[in-house]
Order: sequence, then structure tokens, then C-alpha cells
Amino acid sequence: MSNKGEIFFEIENVSKQFPGVQALENVDIKIKKNEILGLAGENGAGKSTMMKIIAGVYYRDNGYMRFNGEDYNPKNYREATSMGISMVFQEQNLVPNLFGYENIFLSHEEHFIGKNRVLNKKKMIERTHHHFDQFGLDANPTKPVASYSFHQRQLLEILRAFIISELYGIDSPLILLDEPTAALSEKERELLFSKIAEYSSRATFCLISHRLSEMMTHCDRIVVLKDGRNAGEVDPREASVKDLHSMMVGREFSGDTYQVSVQKDELSEKNALAVENLNHAGRYEDVSFSLKRGEILGIGGLVGCGKKELGKDVYGIEEFDSGRVYVGDSPVDKVTIPSMVKRKIGYIPAERKGFGIIEYLPVGWNLTLPSIFILKSRIGTLSKEKEKRMIEKYIDEFSIKAKAGDMCFSLSGGNQQKVVLAKWIARKLDILILDNPTRGIDVGAKEEIYSLMRAIVREGVSIIMITDDLLELIGLSNRIIIMKEGKITNQREAGKDNKPTEKELVQYMV
Repeated sequence: MSNKGEIFFEIENVSKQFPGVQALENVDIKIKKNEILGLAGENGAGKSTMMKIIAGVYYRDNGYMRFNGEDYNPKNYREATSMGISMVFQEQNLVPNLFGYENIFLSHEEHFIGKNRVLNKKKMIERTHHHFDQFGLDANPTKPVASYSFHQRQLLEILRAFIISELYGIDSPLILLDEPTAALSEKERELLFSKIAEYSSRATFCLISHRLSEMMTHCDRIVVLKDGRNAGEVDPREASVKDLHSMMVGREFSGDTYQVSVQKDELSEKNALAVENLNHAGRYEDVSFSLKRGEILGIGGLVGCGKKELGKDVYGIEEFDSGRVYVGDSPVDKVTIPSMVKRKIGYIPAERKGFGIIEYLPVGWNLTLPSIFILKSRIGTLSKEKEKRMIEKYIDEFSIKAKAGDMCFSLSGGNQQKVVLAKWIARKLDILILDNPTRGIDVGAKEEIYSLMRAIVREGVSIIMITDDLLELIGLSNRIIIMKEGKITNQREAGKDNKPTEKELVQYMV
């Protein structure tokens, strides 16, 4: 058994190529026992690909891996977990209609089969209850995962990695965390990292996070990848976030990340959209607000405050109980997705892979899908020429690093988000509802998304931005609405020369 600080897992000259993309090229990484190693880089740098190779999801094209001094070549993810390596994926890897305990032990049920060859579900539930209590996860193991909130599902995945390692008697597992805190509140992030610090005495962690300050605070070392290659290593005790950012993107960190200097504060008096006394039992109550033409209206609050559900209801994804929605000055008789699309309103969900893109369709098809009825030829069929021009235009304008024929699943998170944004802008919208538009993407890609948001607002599009990121909320918004426990607790201006502080807003959230 190796001691703390010795090389625990080693990657040497590992490469991986996908059709048309060299994802990794001769990457070397050493992970020390019981450390928390950060893996940093822009979207497309190869971080998630590297983790999936370690986890047995992908097979490397060349190179070597050693685990505890022995060659490591898992045939699949399940074999990797049985050897002591688990991964918490960026996009949730759960079965919604299965119970919490069933998701925990899925494909490992043989450990709970008794002498009579009957599955001991009671033992599975008791064990899950024990770990939920120990980890502070407030959820019912006997309820379907579909009933869990997003952050509860995220915590469930992280907890599963610990439980499965223990199940196989692995006293020192390697746990890979790909954006584990993307959907968590500040309190939940603190709880998670306190647990990671606690478990690091008997586990080793490799962490991907686009919150650079988070990595600098909690990681022992940070390895940086750029364009699929090693770009260097950072010691958080001796470097700054600015140093890390520069190594990742090859340029200085922008002092005006949110482009406040170009924010347009002179807005039209006319409403693009208004909500009057909206109610949804158990979600929110008596919500009223207006959205001005050419405005970014930010809606913030802690996870579970009702802001996410409000956005869905305004777009017709779910149905509110009472109240009215107005587009311009006209009331919407029945708020449904088709009726809102007809009124030139788009919606971008937080879960882009589940609801924003169709992963196994090409980039081009995803870009033009909302616009197929406006791409008709004179005879009523789809005009291939119009379609081609639209695809080329928006791949270029949004700097999407992909070709029209590339499958969306092969794109980085940042480029996938650009596709989601571009497909709605191509539809020539008047209003866009964004739910956490930069969740799970790196700082470089965030700046590009912010630039695109500023650009479309200048062209007259109005934006409702729902976000868990407080700095994003402050930096981008013209006005800010804060929600707590389903109610609006504060509304205030956020002009470029009148931005509120985090402290001023947090008091209305907690």
C-alpha cells in the first residue's frame, strides 16, 4: 500500500481522436494518493475525455495508464468501478423512474442477493438511508429520482461513487468529479467540499470545475490542458486565478467579463412581456413583473426558490394555476410552447443535453430545427440552399468549433451551448428566456456567451435570465428580481453605474 503523496495513478502519452477531432494528444498526468487534483482547461481542452478514459467509458488510442503501480486497462465503466475508480459525470447519469436506492446499486445488485436467491431490497434501502443521513442528503431513497430536485440528483451521483467503492471493499478509491457543483447552491457547495476534504483521508479525487476560485481553494494541485495537450501545472498556494486563466486560454483575464461597459440602460418604456399575479401551488405565489424591450431582466435566488419553475411556466413547459401572461399588450389566452414560439419567444433550459440539443443529430440539423417552417422553398419543401446558408452563417457568427455534419454529442459543453443559443437566434426571436445560460462551461466560453447576449440585446431582443450565479446576475442584468420561497422579495435597478453588491442581494435570498 502506497503512502500519502506517492504516485497513485499515472497517465503517460495518452491520446484520443474522434472523427475530425484530436481530443487528446500525448497527455501525461500523475495523481498522488489522497490528494485533490484539479483538471483545468477551456471547453474542448480534453478534460472530460481524459476522465472518461480513466473511468473506462472511452478507450485510449495509445499510451499507458497505471493504477497502484499496475497496468490499468478497464474494458468498461463497470469494471473500472469494481477496481476502485468511479466517476460523477457532468451530465447526470441516472434513471429517473427508478428509486434512489435502485439508482445507487444499479448493476451491482448481486451484493444483495441472499441464499434463497432473492434480492434483499430492505438491506439496500437501509444502507442507502444510512449514507444519505451521513452525507446530509435530504431525500427519500424509496422515491423515484424524477421527484428529486436537480441538486439532490447531483448529490446522489456523488454519494453513489463513495458507496460503490465501499461495496467492493476498496479502502482507497479514486473518484472523478466532472463539474459536481454546477447546479449547487453556495451552502451545498460548502457541504460537498467539506465531505470531499473529510473523505480525502481515505480517497483520492480528481476534480473538474469551471469555478476557478473553487479549484484554487480546494485543490492541492491543478493540471492544465489546452487543445488536448499538457499546458502546465499550477500550485494554488503560489499562483492566482489570473495565472490559471492565462494558462488555460492563452490570454489575460478580462477585467470586464460581463461587458458592463457596453450595457444599454436607455430602455423602451414599452413592455415586451408582462406577468400578472401568477400562482403555482407549491412552487411560487402572486408573482408579477414586466420585461422591457431590449432589456436583460435577471431573476435570482437560492435553488428551490421557484425561479426555475416560473421560467418554465411562462414558456408553457409546465402549467401555472392562475394569473395572466402578456406579450406586448396582448394577453395570452393559453400559454403553451407552440403559442409562445408563434409569438417569437424562445427558451433555453439549464439541462442542455436533455432538452436543449438532440445529441445524436448533426450540428446543422440542431441549428435549423426551430426554423424548418421558415426555410421552405417556393414549392413548400425544405430549401437546402437556405438551410446551408443559415447553418454557415450561425456557425461563423457564434464561433462554433464544429462542422455542420459533426454530431452534437462530440462537442464541448461551451460549443453545445452556442448551438442551443444560435438555433433560437436564427429563428428571429423577440424574447429569449435563459435558464442558467453558462452552467458547466469554462470562463473563456462564458465570455463568448456573454458577448453574444449583449449583441442580441443590441439588436432588440429582450432576455429573461434565470441564474444561480450571483456575479452573473449582477453583471449582466439591467434589472434584478430576487425570489425566496416562491415569493418576490426584492426588485431593483442594475444599471451599469448602479450595480448592487452581492451582500445587498443575498439578504433577500436567505
